[in-house]
Amino acid sequence: MWLWAVLPLPLLLLVAWAAWLDRFGRTQPAPVAAAAVVVLGAKVRASGAPSPALERRVERAAELFSQRLAPLIIFSGGAFGALPSEAKVAQQVALSLGVPAQACLLEVESHTTEENARFTAAILRARGIQQVLLVSDAFHLYRAKVLFGREGIATLLVPSRRALTTGQRVRAALREAIASVRLLLER
Repeated sequence: MWLWAVLPLPLLLLVAWAAWLDRFGRTQPAPVAAAAVVVLGAKVRASGAPSPALERRVERAAELFSQRLAPLIIFSGGAFGALPSEAKVAQQVALSLGVPAQACLLEVESHTTEENARFTAAILRARGIQQVLLVSDAFHLYRAKVLFGREGIATLLVPSRRALTTGQRVRAALREAIASVRLLLER
């Protein structure tokens, strides 16, 4: 009988953590100058078009570039199946927004946030870059920050301007809470 009394506690803690993650990502200070912007990949549709998440991330990066907050944008994200890589699709969006090709670098091997951090960090270290503006959805920024930090890259977090319904935000934050708890338990 006592199990029913304590069973809701982990669920309540998970919900509270998810709410904190969502708020954390949406309450970042205004971006400042850095050596590069890193854009984390997101789904590419079966047609090869960017998902709304990927499109909004790239739009935010292009905005940071146009504000001269960084001279370089690194798009991170590999390909799934026969689709083009997330990074390549992101670059195409950026080019259509006026970002010059010479300001774009691609990391096309990653399939997870952990791989985004590892493979992008190698590119950054090769260029002597230790701090970046990191663009992703708000709910995703905490875990991304932890993973890039493990790779020795300091991050200034920049949430995309992707608008989600309350239901979408709740689901996304709960998924991210579970992923970040797993990450923190790995330490």
